[in-house]
Amino acid sequence: MSELAPTTWTSSQTRAQFFAILRLRWDMLRNGFRRKGGTGELIGRILLYPVLAGMAFGPSVLVALGAYFFTRYEHLDRIAWLLWAIFAYCQLLNIQLGQPGSTFDPTQLIRFPLSVRNYIYIRLCFGLLTPANVIGSLMSFSIALGLIIAAPALWLYALLALFVFNLANVLFSRMVFSWVDRWLATRRAREIFTSLIFVFSIGIQWLNFTFNPAYNHGRTHDISRRVATIAAIYHRAHPLLGWLPPELTASALIAANQTAFAHFLELTLACALYAAVFFAVFALRMRTEFRGESLSDAAARSSLKPPIATPSTRSIAAHSLAPAASAAPARSFGPSPQIVAILGKELLYLRRHTGILFGLIMPIFLVLMLASKFATRSNAAWVFPAAVAYTLLAVSPLSYNSFGLEGTGSQFYFLAPVSMRDVLLAKNLLGFAMALVEVLGTFAIISYIGARPSLNFALIALLWAAATMLVNTAVGNRRSLSTPKKINPQRMANKQASQLSALIGMGILMASVLIAAVPIGLGLYFHHVWWLVPVFAVFATAALYVYERSLRSLDRYALDHRDQLFEELCKAG
Repeated sequence: MSELAPTTWTSSQTRAQFFAILRLRWDMLRNGFRRKGGTGELIGRILLYPVLAGMAFGPSVLVALGAYFFTRYEHLDRIAWLLWAIFAYCQLLNIQLGQPGSTFDPTQLIRFPLSVRNYIYIRLCFGLLTPANVIGSLMSFSIALGLIIAAPALWLYALLALFVFNLANVLFSRMVFSWVDRWLATRRAREIFTSLIFVFSIGIQWLNFTFNPAYNHGRTHDISRRVATIAAIYHRAHPLLGWLPPELTASALIAANQTAFAHFLELTLACALYAAVFFAVFALRMRTEFRGESLSDAAARSSLKPPIATPSTRSIAAHSLAPAASAAPARSFGPSPQIVAILGKELLYLRRHTGILFGLIMPIFLVLMLASKFATRSNAAWVFPAAVAYTLLAVSPLSYNSFGLEGTGSQFYFLAPVSMRDVLLAKNLLGFAMALVEVLGTFAIISYIGARPSLNFALIALLWAAATMLVNTAVGNRRSLSTPKKINPQRMANKQASQLSALIGMGILMASVLIAAVPIGLGLYFHHVWWLVPVFAVFATAALYVYERSLRSLDRYALDHRDQLFEELCKAG
């Protein structure tokens, strides 16, 4: 029994735990590229990294130049503008790019002999390398670099102040998004949170279209007046903003430049106190998670709803003795009952998934803003086709992960008496209906704000949208089976499709735009657009043929790729 006696946990065992988890993450990443479809994911990441690099290095160069000129011309107080820009940019990237989804559910670690402290540190490290945190850290270092080049004597103070600010910024993101997962545990909270994101995104776009000189030719006086109004509001709110990390960091740099080192230390410690508070709130959430809190909708409903009444044995027997004719009604004209049932389920998913609804509503509002700027100009003929192409960005990616919300329920499609062709056809019909609603909404907005598009251009845009959706959906159906992506509405770390699938969908859409731009440009140049209607009708017919041929072979394709489908959708977390 001596081996069962309690022993003291050593620091070497803790280090071994951290190295084991690090090795686990690395092995999962490496082995993920070895499985079927892993090469495509690697290609998708390689193509995506230059985009992320542009999103990182471009703003970093701008803030470095801004810090250099503000320091060179004795305007250190304006560095607070750059710090607020970093804070807003990081939160925007966190919303748009999401938190990184791990290969396994981190809550599974609580079954191992981990202390609360070590579990908090592990969960903190899991989210440190998000794109937003990396870009924010690079931008903070760029501000310090620009300041050091302009004032080399401040190098130590700049590095210390910007390091503390970046630490507070990173911990704020980890704190907020750890609690966001808690708030998203119920459908009502998800709806409220999505509404807030929608209002925030619309506000950002409104500011862009209102104050960007590229969209306001000849209205520089109005822009200057609005900027002055915002500056006045900022100065009034400055006494309150002065207690927040960006303003504290800028004030600390001013104090260091004035050789008030004690005051610099006080302001830097105040910013560090914010970081400590953010970490404490994050730790509180992780401690509750460590104790086994369940955030599922099913757990919440089980304690609120009464048990469902089950039919009695007599009613079951009576139903089983019913005539066979009533159990198998005659087939009527129209879609099969299986397609109707699956379509109804998809409509229920759509109504409950606020993220998809947000993606559908957002382009309509952006079209409304764009139409108010361009619909009455001489290039109005391009407005409706361009707006239709933009709205398809929200609909076409959905077909690349048709089973993302199914989870373990995807297995029942292979057990039920239904063909996979009917399953995907029902899912595709909903996508086609959403695209039609987007196009009709765009047509109504442009007709109301500006000139109504001509019949030729309306038909051209409709035929082009139909052809693009058919081709994208035909490819998306196969990608949904071969490279699915599990979606958990209760988590912020969700992507609608895999990286390569997203790039393929974007590439097909861009290629379709380029193919359509050539004949449309020729028609406008020669002032004859009537012949474009039969050309795009042929394009749509060819796309329909490709879609129909692809739909025929989906049953065999689904059987060949069911292992990949179950491996992704049936995993825990």
